[in-house]
Amino acid sequence: MLEILSHQYLKNFLRDQSINWEQIYSFGRIISKCIKNDSTYLINSEIFSSHDWLPPILISLFLKEEDSTFILSKEKIQFISQFQIDSLKNLGFNFNLKNNQLIFANHHVRLITIQDLLNDPNSLNLRNHRIVYSGIEDIKQDLKNHFRISLLRKDWTKNSEEFELINQKFIKVYDSLKKKFFMRKVLGNSYINLDEKEISFFSNFFHQNSFFSDKFLSVNKALSQGWACWVKLNDTNFDWNLYLQPIDELSQIKEFFSNNKFVFLSALRKDNFFQMYLKKHSLDIDLIINFKSNFEEKNISLYIPSKQLLPNNPLFTDSILDKCKKLILFRKGLTLVLSDDIVLKTNLATELASQYGKRVLLETIPSRNNEILCSSYDWWIMNSYLIQIPELIIIPLLPIPNMSEPINAITVSHKKKLSQDWFRDFFLPQARIKLERSIAPLRRNSGKLIILDGRANKRNWGRLLLQNIQPSKQINYVLPFD
Repeated sequence: MLEILSHQYLKNFLRDQSINWEQIYSFGRIISKCIKNDSTYLINSEIFSSHDWLPPILISLFLKEEDSTFILSKEKIQFISQFQIDSLKNLGFNFNLKNNQLIFANHHVRLITIQDLLNDPNSLNLRNHRIVYSGIEDIKQDLKNHFRISLLRKDWTKNSEEFELINQKFIKVYDSLKKKFFMRKVLGNSYINLDEKEISFFSNFFHQNSFFSDKFLSVNKALSQGWACWVKLNDTNFDWNLYLQPIDELSQIKEFFSNNKFVFLSALRKDNFFQMYLKKHSLDIDLIINFKSNFEEKNISLYIPSKQLLPNNPLFTDSILDKCKKLILFRKGLTLVLSDDIVLKTNLATELASQYGKRVLLETIPSRNNEILCSSYDWWIMNSYLIQIPELIIIPLLPIPNMSEPINAITVSHKKKLSQDWFRDFFLPQARIKLERSIAPLRRNSGKLIILDGRANKRNWGRLLLQNIQPSKQINYVLPFD
């Protein structure tokens, strides 16, 4: 009954709307069926980067007289409040909107960001609650951002006379450790990995002094649970900060996932990572469905030089610079150069600017059509919706996580101790997601993707990454003016 009723409401809603998505009715029926059967679905579609998919979800949640939560971005919550509330009320739905809650006579639908939900203890204690979770492709990063603890120098003291003696004692400990850490500093690296003796010291210190502040208490709990911890040095202020983060973020909210009923929505074309992420915690998905988006997919033109150097070759950087200059020659559309290596990214921007001048931008929103943008993968993913689709994307280095980042090194060490395949279980899935999200716009204009990382065709995992670039057609040459 819910499927039929939601279809009728959606049909009436679309009469006055300009939504051009052929799959919208099928999507609506699937959502209604999932909510009616209390199943757990994972739905993948690039349509979730737009607003066109929102009405079928809202209509089904409105008709199902049961309290529910809809997790989505702040921008989409604002869009619903400003542009869809009146249209939904015109269908005959009677509700009030208050503090992002749609309040009906017999139930309410809460709109909330994942950040606000994680900060609300009552939400995490919900049981048997219906939750639609959009943006699931960002879950790992969202959980990292939420759980990471940073203990700064200012957190070692309190502005109160009664704590004056304790302040002096703690600052003495802080300064003693500062001297020790700076003596171990390696040129070009601001991170210090802690040994077992240092971790043990921190565990005892914060356990004994957890009464001092909420931050000290949080650090104590994190250390007692075996969270990863490391130190970052600040050369400017000559101080240091302690950082802590769970090695397995999902384990922190496993009960929340197992105690409630979900519809997971991923804006990836196919999200294989999330299913694997849940399975490791014995959390099952009843059904996985992939929907086409509201545009016609075109083949990405993929070019990989057969004799490209490996990144560990001393001539690699010079080779990349030379090839980039030639590939950009006479290009008229936007060219995007992606690298998470800060030194390589900066060198590329500098060298290209010496030849192409102000056309070259370093992580800046382009204002013209023929500019050359150099950026990290994360910056591009965050800002791509503000930027025109590139005609050409050049990838000097594949987005394999950097071992110089402490959390990555600690996670790898942890997985080695458990005899797990750390590269295929940890590094490769993250690289696959970053690559997929970065090149997705090229499916709209059949743009060119050029990968200059020799590992793409010289390593089995590199070839595996290439197989996931779909749909694509491999081209054997690229002229600077084709």
